[in-house]
Amino acid sequence: MNTTQGAEEGQGSKKKGSAGRTLLEYVVLAIVAVAVALLIQAFLVKPYRIPSESMENTLLIGDRVLVDRISWRFSDPQRTNIVVFHPPFSGPVLIKRIIGLPGDEIALKDGAVYVNGQALDEPYVRRIDGKAVPTEPFDNGLPWSLQKAYKVPADSYFVMGDNRIDSGDSREFGPVPRSQLVGDAFARYWPPARIGGVD
Repeated sequence: MNTTQGAEEGQGSKKKGSAGRTLLEYVVLAIVAVAVALLIQAFLVKPYRIPSESMENTLLIGDRVLVDRISWRFSDPQRTNIVVFHPPFSGPVLIKRIIGLPGDEIALKDGAVYVNGQALDEPYVRRIDGKAVPTEPFDNGLPWSLQKAYKVPADSYFVMGDNRIDSGDSREFGPVPRSQLVGDAFARYWPPARIGGVD
């Protein structure tokens, strides 16, 4: 073997080794990226898709929102927060708005919601022809149906959809224990024309 041939073979080996190292780096990078994304979704921020019209017109079917999963470790959920939660019955997660806090008395009068005797200002409730859709009790005979005033239990939250005439919510399935809350929806990231905060 002459010197030139040996040098060429050596360079070929180096190129193969370099290509192998580059491929390995890409594989490791991809694994790390996936792991970081999963950790972010598990502990910090998780995306959700809106499946129904119960939050219209605040959130529409097909909207995608980001949910903050960490801030409630340092503070309590607040009234009017839009929350993702596991319902008291088995099934997929739901998204509604917190109306009643632990210990609040919720009542209905003339289609409006009263909290602790005061009418709740609800500019987010769906409007038809400029008028807010009335909030009506559910006809299920359960204590939380709001056919009568209802006191929210300790460490639980009363939730409703913004589209009060088409929302299965706490009037149907009762208050949601804090342990069932996933997080606070804070931003809409899809579709592009509707990107922005949610409130």
